Amino acid sequence: MKRAAGAGLLAIAVAAGVVSGVHLAHDRAAVTSYSGPPMPASFTASDGAAYRRLAVIYLTDPAHPSAALTLTVGSAPVDLMGSCGLPGSGALTGVEVNGKIVTAIQCQDPPQLIGLPVHPGQKIRITFTSATRLGLPIRQDLRTTWQFAAYSWQPPATARPAPAAPRLPRMFSGRNTTTGHGSALQKLVASRSGTWPGDRTATFTLTFHGHDYGIATICAGLIGGRLQVSQETPGSPEGEAIPCTQAGPGELDNVGGDLSGSNGARITLTFHIRAPSTYFAADWAKRPASWTIAIYEEQ
Repeated sequence: MKRAAGAGLLAIAVAAGVVSGVHLAHDRAAVTSYSGPPMPASFTASDGAAYRRLAVIYLTDPAHPSAALTLTVGSAPVDLMGSCGLPGSGALTGVEVNGKIVTAIQCQDPPQLIGLPVHPGQKIRITFTSATRLGLPIRQDLRTTWQFAAYSWQPPATARPAPAAPRLPRMFSGRNTTTGHGSALQKLVASRSGTWPGDRTATFTLTFHGHDYGIATICAGLIGGRLQVSQETPGSPEGEAIPCTQAGPGELDNVGGDLSGSNGARITLTFHIRAPSTYFAADWAKRPASWTIAIYEEQ
């Protein structure tokens, strides 16, 4: 399964008193000239989760291309929110947790939420770094200011109904993986849908007919793009989990050429849908989502 490096602009929320030891650090002097809307001190998400802000930090790209927050995680999940002065520009900022890149925040309006893979009591250093420093695909002449906030959140007391599962087209024009350039017709051959947290697996058995198969994993709901999906085949270890693609515009951009095999060969694939953090699985289970996993054959 393939996904773009940019995971979209993300917001993360928190509840009071669940994260302690917050302090700020950054590569250069703090930037305070950001002129966009301030990050809210607290808010309630559309699925009922209650967020409270822990800390805010700024950076100016390219003058001050890096900034960092250090937190000690408490008893609630931690999310991030990012906002910049050029929505729609395609500007990106990479996010590292304890030195490991976990996602990239894209400048867009409105901001979206992103969850961090953390556990209670863990000390984390969250570093935000300009995409130009990380070598991510981005225009080199963009100059913008960013505002980032860390939040903790509490789930609603009662989970709300999940949104309808994403409905994917029977055919679409996607990337041609046979020639490596141009486009090719992609035809739907199988799909499974479910609602989170009740439905967490989907299994497919496929026969190759001389064409590549592409995989689409699409999730709906406020946390849809933060659920993790892994893939396994009999006799092989389970693959690394990657974020589900948020339902909406561009949801099929990365489908195509994920599976290939000799003509007549059969393969069984099992997909697992999980929360971003096993330590906070009970919190994530109270936030509804739905998913559709579809297999397309390149024509």
